[in-house]
Amino acid sequence: MKKLYIICFILFLLNTQTFACTKNIKDNTINYKLFSITIPKEFNEIYKIEKRHNAILVFHKESKKAGFGGFAFGIIAYKNPADHAVLPGSRKLGELTDKKGKLYDIVLKHPTDVQYDYTKSEKAPESFAKLYQLGEIVEIKGINGSTYFKNQGMKGKDLYKKILKKHITAITEKWDSGKLEQEDMSYMYNLLANTNKHPLDKIGYTYYDVNADGIEELLIGEIADGEWKGVIYDMYTMVDRKPKHVMSGGKRNRYYVCDDTFIANEYSSGALESGVRIYILVENTNELYPQVSFKYDEYENKKNPYFISYSNEKWENVSEKTYIERKKVFDRYEHFNYIPLSKIKF
Repeated sequence: MKKLYIICFILFLLNTQTFACTKNIKDNTINYKLFSITIPKEFNEIYKIEKRHNAILVFHKESKKAGFGGFAFGIIAYKNPADHAVLPGSRKLGELTDKKGKLYDIVLKHPTDVQYDYTKSEKAPESFAKLYQLGEIVEIKGINGSTYFKNQGMKGKDLYKKILKKHITAITEKWDSGKLEQEDMSYMYNLLANTNKHPLDKIGYTYYDVNADGIEELLIGEIADGEWKGVIYDMYTMVDRKPKHVMSGGKRNRYYVCDDTFIANEYSSGALESGVRIYILVENTNELYPQVSFKYDEYENKKNPYFISYSNEKWENVSEKTYIERKKVFDRYEHFNYIPLSKIKF
């Protein structure tokens, strides 16, 4: 009976120790130069860390060991926005100021190719997928005198106040078309200011991340229904952390966001010629880069006026069916519910 009691007591101690060890497992905080990231304890057995320059890179241990890279995500500090703007798979998360007052963009980097054993399955292992997703929510903190601000330098409400004030002034004072053009603003504000009793109720704005880099653009347009809903008269973006004008539109030169991250420019030269140009907004620039263009041009070919171009120089004459099929890919416009300028409170 005494042996049985001792055995039971030993088992109790072993179970207590096991429970204590499990309970004491903590989240792992990785420090490197300017910042730290915290990996939750449930990931402790599946990841490997590498530190390079101002980067903490997180790898899926099993995939890396098997020779498939295993890169899941990285958190990287950049002094210059241009250094990360050209990197595919990167998105800004916020800003960090070091102890000397220098400003850095904190950027999430994801792989752009397959980093796990795809010979076993096209679908990523569950542990890899969870580690990949952790990059979106991982806890980041400034260290060694640095301070991290999540979402800083990204939200439109913090970036474009002066631009909006300028538009309100221009509309209220009814600037003429010449002055609007000089100030890189659409002539449509003069038209709307002179044809509406309360033009600030007719013109609105929204913030939208057009190029998916984590930083919102400012879009200003007419509050309208039908085909005019979501039309953009002016767009602004951030270049080297400063607001820059992208483009202005008008009646026969209308801009829209289409298919989430493309910009469509509809133009018309009359009943015999019209078209749409599709662009992307290049990160950390105010440049629109052409992707594809479609035009209906009876001047060029009256019998078959359908053309497609994948450059600015060469047009391909195609059938109506081909024209419609290729063009419909970009027909899904974002119909923004603009906030009236009259609702702004500074």
